[in-house]
Amino acid sequence: MALDLSFKQLIDAAEDGAATIGQPTCIAIDRIDEDPDQPRRSFDEQKLEELAESVRQHGVLQPIVLRQATEDGRYVIVMGARRYRAAKRAGLHDIPAFIHAVEFADRYVQMIENIQRDDLNAPEIAAFIAGRLEQGDNQADISRKLGKPRDWVSRYASVQNMPEFLQSKLAGSSIRAVYELYQAWREQPNAIETLCAAQESFTDAHARQLARKIRSEVRGCPANGKGSPGAQAARSPIAPQVELRPRKSDRVTALAEKSPNSSVNRNARMSLSLTIRVRHQDRTGCLLVDRLASQGSRHAVLLIDGAEEAEEVPASAITIEEILFA
Repeated sequence: MALDLSFKQLIDAAEDGAATIGQPTCIAIDRIDEDPDQPRRSFDEQKLEELAESVRQHGVLQPIVLRQATEDGRYVIVMGARRYRAAKRAGLHDIPAFIHAVEFADRYVQMIENIQRDDLNAPEIAAFIAGRLEQGDNQADISRKLGKPRDWVSRYASVQNMPEFLQSKLAGSSIRAVYELYQAWREQPNAIETLCAAQESFTDAHARQLARKIRSEVRGCPANGKGSPGAQAARSPIAPQVELRPRKSDRVTALAEKSPNSSVNRNARMSLSLTIRVRHQDRTGCLLVDRLASQGSRHAVLLIDGAEEAEEVPASAITIEEILFA
């Protein structure tokens, strides 16, 4: 980040004794406090020491951002906690800073900066989203303010509902992988807990494969296509089976009643309880085949895993992953 000021200007501004809103200036490090509610909770010690060494040699090249917290001249960090820690470690007494002209902490500003720098781990992101939900924001608000897709927010929002053994997998697995396992856990908790006890981490592809296998088996329809005798189909709380009940006047029903052993009758029985699992971009969900999209026949109605409401998407953009019958 290029700054239109010299080091002498920074010193002169500091000697004036007051920070000018909107302009970078030097602030004494002992007048700065870290925000106790900042999203970032952990710092990589090795990277912090490397940054401190860079600061010793070149100084702080990019000012941090502060807000004035008290009338006695103390400041709280809005952005730049890592640079602040490195400057302290390097032995600096002052640090260049912009003063943010607000009297309250903008949690979203802090979060966006950390996300853009890829500085946060999954539990930290999940904790932030859980906090915003507790404060009354909904997932749509969070998605809009962070500039992230709804399904991204939904995955992290689900972390607070996960059992502890699944939350611990976030240390070595992506949020996508753990979310796939969580969806399967809601249907078959014992099977997922056993898997997680035997394996430390999961790739996205492996987690998706395991979740698909468990979803198939719990419905009495294993991935190999051979159902076990007497297997009972389980209804998924997050991918509900859609019951297709033709009207009595429907020609298919009439034909089925006249020909109990016909292929029409078999098809009608099969469609009475049907689940079609699909993928749209990086999301999975259930195709709702009992309704038509308001946008026409080239669109489909989906219930994305973890979502509260169905949505319409272009039919050409979805991929069928499983067709399950109860």
